[in-house]
Amino acid sequence: MKKIASSIIALISIITIGFAQQKQQVALNGEDSVRSIIANLPEVKEKDKVYDSLTNRVQNIIIKITPPDTAVNTYRVEAGYQGGTRFQPHFYFHVDLANNMIYIEDFDRGDRTTLDEWRNRRKAQKNNSNPENE
Repeated sequence: MKKIASSIIALISIITIGFAQQKQQVALNGEDSVRSIIANLPEVKEKDKVYDSLTNRVQNIIIKITPPDTAVNTYRVEAGYQGGTRFQPHFYFHVDLANNMIYIEDFDRGDRTTLDEWRNRRKAQKNNSNPENE
């Protein structure tokens, strides 16, 4: 009888702990997912915590997200620096969570392209401007 009672108590304890852990977990919404995706891109990480010699301080990247609406079905993301009352974006992303795609505004070409294509363009441009290749 004691074994049964202690087994029931142990089982109840395990179930209670399991429910308590589930309540502590926070469900991520779309904006949280987008923020995490963008913050972990190597290009964005490279711009984070950059030392600014003009202001004599470290600049942290700020990510501003505009959720989709009836006209635009992607999250619009601006990643840049906040200086006083002015926000200076360095990247404009469009994230399509449903199709797992990231687009970026390519200011050199004047278009919006996939992140992979943009990276390839930058790599080709860097290789073409390298004097060793000539």
